[in-house]
Amino acid sequence: MDDTTNSTPAPRSRPSGGLRRAFCRAHAWLRAYRHEVVILTLISAIAFIFLLPFTYHSIPAGHVGVLWKRFGGGTVTDEVYPEGYRLTFPWDLFYIYDARLQKVEKEIEVLTSDGLQIKLLLVWRFHLLPETVGLLHKFAGPNYAETMVTPTVGARTRDVIAIYQPDEVYTERRLKIQEQILEAVRYDIVESFNFPGTKVKWLEFEDVLIKGMTLPPGVQDAIVRKNAVFHEMEEYTFRVQKEQKEAERKRIEAVGIRNFQEIVSNGMSDSYLRWRGIEATIDLAKSNNAKVVVIGNAKNGLPLILNMDGKESLDLPGATPPKASVGKTEKAPN
Repeated sequence: MDDTTNSTPAPRSRPSGGLRRAFCRAHAWLRAYRHEVVILTLISAIAFIFLLPFTYHSIPAGHVGVLWKRFGGGTVTDEVYPEGYRLTFPWDLFYIYDARLQKVEKEIEVLTSDGLQIKLLLVWRFHLLPETVGLLHKFAGPNYAETMVTPTVGARTRDVIAIYQPDEVYTERRLKIQEQILEAVRYDIVESFNFPGTKVKWLEFEDVLIKGMTLPPGVQDAIVRKNAVFHEMEEYTFRVQKEQKEAERKRIEAVGIRNFQEIVSNGMSDSYLRWRGIEATIDLAKSNNAKVVVIGNAKNGLPLILNMDGKESLDLPGATPPKASVGKTEKAPN
């Protein structure tokens, strides 16, 4: 009988036994190299903590990020990173820019058209354009406000102020001057900081304001006095114009009165005037409260009316006025 037919197959090893042996070997290895493992773990933890700021970036609200790749072509100009978290390689650099409205306040010295040196306190407000932040970072850098914005505002302000008098800057021309400075700065930002043939708008200027102005001693008082005299002259001019208008009004009124008198005098007659006098006399005689004496002053004058005792007025023309005795006296009885 063949031995092969009677032999039984060897039992297979269970997976648990293999895992147990692997665990035992790992445990033995850790016990043998436990000091090296601890040191390696500490080094890894320190390296992770050290490299975390270079790989993990948090972009706050209103900001954008620009990436510079050490082995990938430098600054990424066609992509900006919005708010949130970003992970990069530790050998790359990540820059964060504030895209919100920014305000800069600075005092500069300027010369007016007559050579007077004054100090202006300027305030300008602007904000970045997210789509061009990559180019701004590449050609101007994070200090763009000091290298590009501030010098431009100062230069254009000096150019504009140089064509005005001190009193114009101090008083009524301020708004116009601010608008001219703003237009010049906007033009310069686009034209002077671009390659030929390109029109990249780096940032948006909202306004340039003149917050304050410091004049040399005595100049400000002279300007105030000049303005006071100017307004006084305007007051006198207004008074003269008023009197001229009043004289014109009186002249027109006199012409109207003269024309009226000419028209009336041409239509008047003695009989008409006598009739109007009779009507007025009748109205006076009919008044209950009138105490009137009316005496004609011509041959054909108005009739005599007496109403001295408070009785009813005489009824004209039928009533006869009472007669008065003049120059006659009666003898008293003996």
